[in-house]
Amino acid sequence: MQAGYASVRPEARVARVPVMRPSETINFDGRTEFHAAVLRTIEDSRHSLALLDGNLEDWPIETMAGERALRSALLRGVSLRILLGRTDWVERRAHRLLRLRREFSARIQIRALPANLRLAESLLVGDRQHALRRAHEETLSGTCVLATPSQAEAPLERFDAAWQESTPCLPATTLGL
Repeated sequence: MQAGYASVRPEARVARVPVMRPSETINFDGRTEFHAAVLRTIEDSRHSLALLDGNLEDWPIETMAGERALRSALLRGVSLRILLGRTDWVERRAHRLLRLRREFSARIQIRALPANLRLAESLLVGDRQHALRRAHEETLSGTCVLATPSQAEAPLERFDAAWQESTPCLPATTLGL
């Protein structure tokens, strides 16, 4: 039997269902714990990720572990939507993210919030059931709730509302003449 799968019937060869993880709450305070919670959320997501932040500067996206986790998620079919308050840091410093954006342009969308819409919190929502939330983008403390759809619903609704008001930015390719 494959690890992480349970047979529905021992005698059936093809009837396997994924084992669901129990819900879990992770409180984090500090860069190391925050990065670990982000990576765990990415690794546990199978279909979608929605990320909201001021500029992504504190996120582990530009670390080797972050790039590896994102690449693995994208290869297994995860779609990633990123909503930014400011794009300057990503344009200047997020080389790994922008490389992934070029490689997986069909799966990564990046948008900018309009100037009149500012959200102070930072969010990462995965598969409509995992929710990582920093109360304010200036702090590295918050909560990550895994395998709990009821806790991911409200943050995802806020993200989706902001997404509708936002505009695409940072194109995956540069056209030259």
